[in-house]
Amino acid sequence: MPRSRFSQASKRPGFSILSRLPDRRHIAHTAFVAVAVSLWFMLVYGGCNWITSQHAYRFDLAVPGEKSLPFYPAASLIYLSIYPLFLFIPFMLPSIQEVNRLGLAVAVMIGIASIGFLLLPGRPISHPHVEGTWHGLFHVADVMNLSHNYLPSLHVGLAVSAVSAMNRNASFVTAGCFWTWAFLVAISTLVLHQHYLIDVVSGWILAVFCVRLFFNRGQGIRVPSGDLSPTPPA
Repeated sequence: MPRSRFSQASKRPGFSILSRLPDRRHIAHTAFVAVAVSLWFMLVYGGCNWITSQHAYRFDLAVPGEKSLPFYPAASLIYLSIYPLFLFIPFMLPSIQEVNRLGLAVAVMIGIASIGFLLLPGRPISHPHVEGTWHGLFHVADVMNLSHNYLPSLHVGLAVSAVSAMNRNASFVTAGCFWTWAFLVAISTLVLHQHYLIDVVSGWILAVFCVRLFFNRGQGIRVPSGDLSPTPPA
């Protein structure tokens, strides 16, 4: 008899950092999926940014009082921490099927986001000139964000989709740490003046939707990278 979602969740370990140690085949496959999704991201994100740069049609996406948010260039460290976050994926997703489903969910999310980029281009958000300790990191974050893609925030979407998928195999403590990480990344986009609040909220919702629709399906059967035979759920 299949167990309920509640009973499965209750079987999580009390504390764990990594789901399992991946073998070289699993790491190589994860890297392949990451490269493929990254190329898709660069094509869509860069293409939408170029299309929007060809016209002056813009929306003011700010809610009342949002433009008075403080600016903290030190948050660049948290903003860029999304890339170390991705390194946990091959450890927390122990099967090739899970990696593939996450790649599909992210690819679809990127495609859907392009609609918002093109139909609702936001006005650029001004920020103070940064000098000193945080100049280099903020410059990297600002350049990578490009100039015209606002709604939804794919930076938030990528963090939330990765965390949402990885937490299926995480303990409650580890899941809490990952969700806190994603939340701080989302906040960093606001205090760095890289995104509007509506961008952050829509990016978060879009990521959860895509993961539930494309990743969560097929969770019943997992095939670890080093095993060629399916293992039915307990």
